[in-house]
Amino acid sequence: MINLFEQFDAQTQILYSTLKEAGHEDKTIVLEDDGFLPDEVSSPYRFFTDYRIPNRQRPIYFNEVEIPRFWEITGSNDHAQILDMSEKRANILYRPHFKSRVVSEVEWLDKAGRLRFVDHYTKQGILYAQTVYDLSGKAILKKYMDQQGKEVLYENYVTQDIVLDWQGKSYFFDSKVAFITFYIEAMGIDNEQFTINSLATSFAVLYNMDDPGHDVLYWQESCEGNTPGNMELIFEGGVPREFDVIVPEQAEYEVIKQHTDSSAHKKLHRGGYVYHYHKQDNYNKEILTMTNSDQIAYLEETVKACPDYTFHIGAVTEMSPKLLRLGQYNNVKLFPAIDLDTAAQLFKRCDIYLDINHGGEILNAVEEAYLHDMLIIGYEATAHNRVKTAPELLFPLEDQPDRLIKVLYEIGHDQAQFKDYLSLQKDHANAVTRRKFNTVLNQVFKKTKTKRKPRKRSK
Repeated sequence: MINLFEQFDAQTQILYSTLKEAGHEDKTIVLEDDGFLPDEVSSPYRFFTDYRIPNRQRPIYFNEVEIPRFWEITGSNDHAQILDMSEKRANILYRPHFKSRVVSEVEWLDKAGRLRFVDHYTKQGILYAQTVYDLSGKAILKKYMDQQGKEVLYENYVTQDIVLDWQGKSYFFDSKVAFITFYIEAMGIDNEQFTINSLATSFAVLYNMDDPGHDVLYWQESCEGNTPGNMELIFEGGVPREFDVIVPEQAEYEVIKQHTDSSAHKKLHRGGYVYHYHKQDNYNKEILTMTNSDQIAYLEETVKACPDYTFHIGAVTEMSPKLLRLGQYNNVKLFPAIDLDTAAQLFKRCDIYLDINHGGEILNAVEEAYLHDMLIIGYEATAHNRVKTAPELLFPLEDQPDRLIKVLYEIGHDQAQFKDYLSLQKDHANAVTRRKFNTVLNQVFKKTKTKRKPRKRSK
């Protein structure tokens, strides 16, 4: 089985992790390489440039971006910029949820402040691509370079064609689908079974594939009551290869089931995600909040109302006097300018995460809390990750801290209630056991066994 994903976004990462956790160490291909893919994942860029993971893997930091003489770089924990005297000439974008101040992109501006091109960097600090923009700010071309800086691949967003220079020859493709098809043939991989999670390019590639096979679509999006056309094509048997649809989210599964007939239901399956929890909850009264802001909803009121809880507050920046003042309470532990090791220890130590800070999320905190089997509680206005937070544990700010404090009191005196809330959280995140996940997958592939025929090779 081959995983053929378009992007390695948050949803794809969950699916990728699930497949590995369920024991499926299959080859994974990501069509859009963002420079930060796992080392074991393949992509057209990595294949055609013969990309080698350097022994010394070191990203490029904001203050290491090459700039003209006399220009300067100024930066914060959120972003950086390049200045020519007082004139901004570029924005430096950090990779989110990665190491501190690691560069993923640099947006270069002209003297009028218009975006003209973007440099893209890998997690090893290599400039691997550049996107060019027209005067209206529309992307018109993206070119990819190998590790020696030689241009290898050109994607024209205006004409939708792609040019590849590979092994001493130039290849022209009139579409992304034609290019990906060539890539799969060049890899020489077994194409009997593919897993996809998009009805766009990856589906179109399989739709145009000559060889028989049996593929699976993991539907991670929302159809909002309207079954997508390509999904209807699958249900109607209008695709040359066998196809089944697995929907991890219960509510979305019910919506699709309601809007399709019984024949479609034979190809529709309820799935879920297999999570790797770094620890099991210890049912302690240790609370964690990660923030770079001193605007933390009702924190002081909650601290005073819950003296039997210990509140750990971490920040990757220095803390303001307002936040430092909370250190006067015996049940508050402050961690300004926290390092990653200390943060990791706190996630292991605490069993409750309060997602109550205004502003941005740091250290992918809610996701980390979930994977550390912590109960996540917060306010609707401050929620940073609703996918991993049970709606029943997000409260209106207008209610002040009363309802949140009530929950803390309940779970502090009733371990069964704590367990019930934790189960509710996992159900909301569509968590399933490894056995259940594999049972669904095995049922899918037992339905139809196609006979393979020799694949057509490009001349």
